Amino acid sequence: MINSISRSFSSIGFKIFLSFWFFALGTIIATRFISAQIAESSIVLAAHHGDQQKLNRLAIRLDSDDISLIDLLQYRRKAPHEELIIKDIESGDVTSVKRRFLAAAVNYLEINSFSKITSVQFPQARITGPKNITLEGKKVQLYLVSRGKSRHFNAFIMQLPHWLKLAIPIFLSSLLAWLMAKTLSKPILAIKRVATDIGNGQLDARIKNVHKRKDELGSLATSFNTMADKLSHNLTANQRLLADVSHELRSPMTRLQLAVGLAQQSINNPELQQKHLARCELEVTRLDKMISDVLSLSRLENTFQHVNLQTVSLNALLADICQDCQYLADEKNISITKKNFFSLNLLADQNLLSSAFSNVIINAITYTPKRSEVMISMHRFINDHQDSINVVISDNGKGVPQCTIEKLFQPFYRVDEARDRNSGGTGLGLAIAQQAVLAHNGEIKANNKEDGGLSITITLPVNPNNE
Repeated sequence: MINSISRSFSSIGFKIFLSFWFFALGTIIATRFISAQIAESSIVLAAHHGDQQKLNRLAIRLDSDDISLIDLLQYRRKAPHEELIIKDIESGDVTSVKRRFLAAAVNYLEINSFSKITSVQFPQARITGPKNITLEGKKVQLYLVSRGKSRHFNAFIMQLPHWLKLAIPIFLSSLLAWLMAKTLSKPILAIKRVATDIGNGQLDARIKNVHKRKDELGSLATSFNTMADKLSHNLTANQRLLADVSHELRSPMTRLQLAVGLAQQSINNPELQQKHLARCELEVTRLDKMISDVLSLSRLENTFQHVNLQTVSLNALLADICQDCQYLADEKNISITKKNFFSLNLLADQNLLSSAFSNVIINAITYTPKRSEVMISMHRFINDHQDSINVVISDNGKGVPQCTIEKLFQPFYRVDEARDRNSGGTGLGLAIAQQAVLAHNGEIKANNKEDGGLSITITLPVNPNNE
């Protein structure tokens, strides 16, 4: 549930919705705010603490001094950024010295009155008051005007020119739109750039930092990298296979040409000619098998191939393969022994699995001494992370040098260059088996046994729904 909600909030659709929503909301608020600032020339604020204290001290001093209106207006001239405004409570007349920054405050007080002490911000000044006092026998209101810019954000906006007030929401909305467009277009441009590089032959080009995005564009970039990996793997495998085939075909073709030439020279000797023709037939058979194996390997190395999954009885499949391979084993008096077989169903491609097990078993029979055995056993492993089945195929041969273990599944690799040629093998059996196992998300490994011989372990995932 939590993961589903997290994926929904990180989706590109939600991001587009949220971006447009914030964009529209921010534009509306900014436009409304700036419009209000353009329409209004003043902002009512909470009483300024410093100005309020100055008015209180001035009122206390006036109670002890007899001062005229003119003298009072000149009282704050020692502070060049402060002036006093006096308003008659009864008549409403407003009196002040003539200074430019006082004009807005005077006009405001001629129209408005305050019931309690307040501060009002104008573009170039702040007025605080009133403080009620008695001056020359009249009740008046005393206001303190401080010139200068207020730290209040509203006052800062109000002091800006009209053109700049209009430019601010335009700039902010443009910035938000650009950031949203940049966020959405960046991975798309990266995919386009990498696709162009791959098209130009740079098969190692990949989209970087795809794990940082959790939305659909991040998934698209990840899928693109996966596709590029498979494409690179297929092209590399085909190029390597083509080079290996070109090299491997030379020897049988050379022997075939030699046998054909000798058969032509032995036209007057039927017995010798028959011998050379038999050699030609053997080389043609080897070429046919090699071509067949190459085609099989090429299809398996193509990671875009279609795997026909169906429910397969693994123990029954292995029993049938052992029965078929026993005919080949009988030629060397080798027995194929089944150990620990039990009923188990897998979701797999039966033909591919049959090809994998057959190639490994035939390979074991080929390199096992006469009058020995090939052992096939099943072992199941279940833990919190996986449920898998191991099929172990062991022979009693000489094994292989430890340094060559990892190379056994390479196409045309031979531990002994002459060994497969003498036995008629193509060097593709284990490579075909490996690709068939990988197509099932499995694993194949080779190990030398302690008591001699080679052991091949094929690990396949078990689908519990198909048991």
